[in-house]
Amino acid sequence: IIDNVYGEDIALASDDYWNTQYITNSAGCSVQSDSDDDNDGVLDVNDALPFDASESVDTDGDGIGNNADADDDGDEVADELDNCPMTSNFNQLDTDGDTEGNVCDSDDDNDGVADSVDAFPLDSTETLDSDGDGVGDNADWAPHDSSESADTDGDGVGDNADAFPTDATESLDTDSDGTGDNTDPDIDGDGVFNSEDAFPIQSQYSVDTDNDGMPDAWEVRFNLNPNDPSDSALDQDGDGISNLEEFLAGTPPSGSLDIDGNSEYDALTDGLLLLRGMFGLDGSALVTGTIASDATYTAASDIELRIDNLGDLADIDGNGEIDALTDGLLILRYLFELEGEALTNGVVADNATRSPAEIENHLKLLTPAL
Repeated sequence: IIDNVYGEDIALASDDYWNTQYITNSAGCSVQSDSDDDNDGVLDVNDALPFDASESVDTDGDGIGNNADADDDGDEVADELDNCPMTSNFNQLDTDGDTEGNVCDSDDDNDGVADSVDAFPLDSTETLDSDGDGVGDNADWAPHDSSESADTDGDGVGDNADAFPTDATESLDTDSDGTGDNTDPDIDGDGVFNSEDAFPIQSQYSVDTDNDGMPDAWEVRFNLNPNDPSDSALDQDGDGISNLEEFLAGTPPSGSLDIDGNSEYDALTDGLLLLRGMFGLDGSALVTGTIASDATYTAASDIELRIDNLGDLADIDGNGEIDALTDGLLILRYLFELEGEALTNGVVADNATRSPAEIENHLKLLTPAL
């Protein structure tokens, strides 16, 4: 029993009572409002068809409730034939054939791994791709190497690195002449047969007169003696590494412009370190703010030693003096990749003995491939 707006007692059915609320009309009077107009137990705000007690849901929003709609998701496939009747699924794709379409199946390939964590959700034979190369781990010859996935000829060399991926007897072709190294009489293609070549896989070298393991051309380049085998054991730049070891490592035996030892030639690190050194700076004044983050040598004492190891090689213009405003600036410009007149203009000493071309060649000597 409740009071109406006139103070009169009226009786309501229990279900009406619980679904009845009071609102104020335009005249300021309280009136009753039904929050479930069709009395189907679903509030009007949640009822797709609030005036039809037989319907409350309309998935596809076509105005026909799901109870009467033969195609609830509106994908033009009847519910009785639809493998995902509540989700639009025009193509009815069902990869694993479990009668549940892919759009509503959480494991499309039925491999026991949810699609959300399956690298290959439509392939039941694969679930992981550890190296991210697009080939599943089960089929990947090198599952942890993104550069390789197959070794067709089974020679232990991945196809991408194998010059002959279908020939198990060959994998390298150093001179790229189409003949594998195992059968090529001149592996490096320098015109000297392997049997006569002291360096058969290095086309820039072929002669080692004193048989010390260092090519004649390399020894001449760094002022060593190609007729003296004893110089292979010497340490020309005093860095604790013998000349032969320097050759085998691909580093110059008498120092280089890579002052901080990070295997790069950088104007803003190596160049500035040399320039500061030529200006006579040492200790923290030499190294502060000029050491690369990946430098091998970071201590001022090590940097000073590496600069000292250059010795006369730092005399770029060949006038017998090491000068920051000539040799230092030539090095800095060179490391900034300037060449020709832009390299030498205004910074060569008046008494220089090297021509601009010779200066550039000398700088190349100090920047061998690392």
